[in-house]
Amino acid sequence: MPTISVQKAPLQLSNLEPCESFGEPIGDLPLQSDACFYDQDGVFMGTWECEPGKLQLNLAVTEFCHLIKGHWKLTDENGNVTELKAGDSFCFPKGWVGVSEVVETVRKVYTMLE
Repeated sequence: MPTISVQKAPLQLSNLEPCESFGEPIGDLPLQSDACFYDQDGVFMGTWECEPGKLQLNLAVTEFCHLIKGHWKLTDENGNVTELKAGDSFCFPKGWVGVSEVVETVRKVYTMLE
């Protein structure tokens, strides 16, 4: 029988571990860390954090995110800017291309679908 996967209090998590970059750095590579609690059948769920910096993104997955900390600016390849702050939920559609600029350290909870 399947069991329920739980990650409690993601804002207070202290067990995030360094992870591969979410994109290609523009300038210095910002420190990124992750605590994945679900990985099954091409679905991944967890908490990710990134320090200030810029990354070039070209996403091969669809990802739902809920920002629980920080300030993030996303600029798509057409120049459209989306500003996000703690409390905002959003979706990166598969194939999204643009620049991710972390203005203040962000922490998000996510669900990625391959």
